[in-house]
Amino acid sequence: MFLKSLILRGFKTFADLTEIEFQEDARITAIVGPNGCGKSNLMDATRWVLGEDNSRELRVATLSDIIFAGTATKRSLSMAEVTLVFDNTSGKLPIAFSEVGIKRRTFREGESEFFINKNLCRLKDIRDLLLDTGMGEASYSVITQGQVDSILSSKGEERRAVFEEAAGINKYKYRKSSAEKKLIAAEQNILRINDLKIEVGEQIITLEDQAGKAREYLDIQTRVKETDIGLSKKLVNGILEKRGQLSADLEKIKQENSVKREAEQKDTNELAAFKEKHRNLEIELDELLIKLEADKDGLRDIELDRRFAEGEFRREEKTLIELDNKKKDLAEKISGLKHSLEQSRTGLDLANIPHSDFFNQMIEQISHLVRALSGLITFLGKENTISLNLGGSEDKRETLKLKLEMLAEENSKIDEEKEKLTFALQAHRAQLENLSTKMTETKDKQTSFTLMQIKKKEKEDLSQNIFTLEEKIRAEEKAERETLGRETTLEIALAKLDGEIVGISERLSLEYNISMEELEALPYEVGSIAKAKMDVAAGRARLRDLEPVNLLAIEEFEKAKERLSFIEAQLIDLNSARENLRSLMAELDIKAEQDFLQTMEQVSQVFSETFSKLFVGGEARISLSTDKPALEAEIEISVRPAGRKWLPLPLLSGGERSLSAIAILFSLLKIRPSPFCFLDEVDAALDDANVNRFTEMLKDFSGQSQIIVITHNKRTMAIADNIYGVTMEEPGISKVISMKLAQAV
Repeated sequence: MFLKSLILRGFKTFADLTEIEFQEDARITAIVGPNGCGKSNLMDATRWVLGEDNSRELRVATLSDIIFAGTATKRSLSMAEVTLVFDNTSGKLPIAFSEVGIKRRTFREGESEFFINKNLCRLKDIRDLLLDTGMGEASYSVITQGQVDSILSSKGEERRAVFEEAAGINKYKYRKSSAEKKLIAAEQNILRINDLKIEVGEQIITLEDQAGKAREYLDIQTRVKETDIGLSKKLVNGILEKRGQLSADLEKIKQENSVKREAEQKDTNELAAFKEKHRNLEIELDELLIKLEADKDGLRDIELDRRFAEGEFRREEKTLIELDNKKKDLAEKISGLKHSLEQSRTGLDLANIPHSDFFNQMIEQISHLVRALSGLITFLGKENTISLNLGGSEDKRETLKLKLEMLAEENSKIDEEKEKLTFALQAHRAQLENLSTKMTETKDKQTSFTLMQIKKKEKEDLSQNIFTLEEKIRAEEKAERETLGRETTLEIALAKLDGEIVGISERLSLEYNISMEELEALPYEVGSIAKAKMDVAAGRARLRDLEPVNLLAIEEFEKAKERLSFIEAQLIDLNSARENLRSLMAELDIKAEQDFLQTMEQVSQVFSETFSKLFVGGEARISLSTDKPALEAEIEISVRPAGRKWLPLPLLSGGERSLSAIAILFSLLKIRPSPFCFLDEVDAALDDANVNRFTEMLKDFSGQSQIIVITHNKRTMAIADNIYGVTMEEPGISKVISMKLAQAV
């Protein structure tokens, strides 16, 4: 088993995460550096994580001062954490892991946490784990100059801690301390139980009288209960029998009422149907009346339209006849004009007549005038009666042609007007036929009046039927009310019986916690109801005389007897446990004394050998004072350097005293090796010759323990396998640098 690494973060001057690794083959590790750089803080961190809580031993005013307090360039931290990692392949630590990490963490608020392999635990668990391994918080595995002085102290009891750790009796002392606490608790429990025994004995005397009275009370109460239950059972059976008869009568009346209600419901449904039909007839009559009025208005409108269409038709027929006559006249005129045109074909020849040009011009002007007059007359709608016979003149022919065209155009206009009149006549003829059809249909619809008369008669019949049904329903309702009265009377009687049963049930439930179902299953019976009532009354009177009664006295009396028996058994057990604890403490003292004496004998022998190596030709011995038992005796150390007499340690020089204390520590390590030994400047008081002896001793013991030494001595540094330097590149912050000398050679 060996220490693998030391990990710090936020502890004192180690602000940053710092890890120092220790190899198994590097048996001696030196930690060097100038004064004030923080070397000893590594040892303080080791002692702190191993369970040290004494702020003086950690060189701080309060435990919160171990947290990095900050510098001018780096702010303070709120937490400090230190971890020791051990190789446990040898199984020296009683835990099933080949590597064990012990970690302690504290916060500025004062809260601390402890871990074993990253599992949260208690400080006690860490101390139990390290018990008798040589690595406790006050063991010889971490040695400072102050502890060297305590070994050299004139007070023998101050030396005991390291010797007891080497003897391995701390476990006995721990068990004895635990046994002493248990013994004190057992003594206190014996005193308390004796007081309880007296108290319970007095209580039993009082409870015995109360229990006798309670038993009599319960016996009478039981008899009253059985009689009362039997009486209630008989009363309930009578009520149930009467109730059965009333229920049968009520069921019969309900059946009659059901038949009557069905008949009444049937009549009611029929009445509702009649009323619905009556309402529908009224609606139909209203609709027929509205329809008849609408038909009358329609017929009147059709008649007016027909008369208007007939007047138009006769007017158009008359106009058409007039156009036919006018067309005949035009035909005669056209025929006459055509004849005149034929006669004017020879013309009028004025060529050989004197002044023919003058006549021709006059004729042309007259022709123009005739045409103008003819056009004017035609425009005014008058018949053209102007006729100018100029003989065979061309203008006359033109005039005839013009008149013929005008008559033809007028004839064409007459034909167009006849066509329009013919179309209008056809339209009015169709309209008259349509109106005639509508009048016929409307007259046919006058049959709705007859239908309305039929509906009125049907409505009167329904009104009579409704009246008859209403009278019948009123009679049925009256009969139903009478039957319901009888039904209600029976229901009230049944309700009273049910109320009596409920009253009995509630009383039984309240007084005896018995339900009606449980009542039937109980075997209690009574013969006479009157005698049962008298017995119940007499029993209750006796119960009132006995009251007040402590019914719990019987149970309390039995419990008190059981408690007294239990107390007596506990008293016996405690007395036995007390004797066992005393025997255990005696055995632990004997075993611890044996181990301590055996260790002291070995330490004395080894110390003598070690001292003779450090002080050539010298002698030394360790003994116990005889005025006290071995476990309380002072440890006396005497030495005799070569050529001198026996001297106590305080009479030696400073270097001799330090070397003697170192011899004692190495002797303890030889008897009970620790996995590692942390030495803090224990060689400071040694001269060169003694340093050489000291370093030779370190080499000898490095084979069985891992040596970590804080030193300023170059000879001590020379034997180290690894050297770690601690420096302060930045004021107030420690930094670790390493050198492996085995690789440097």
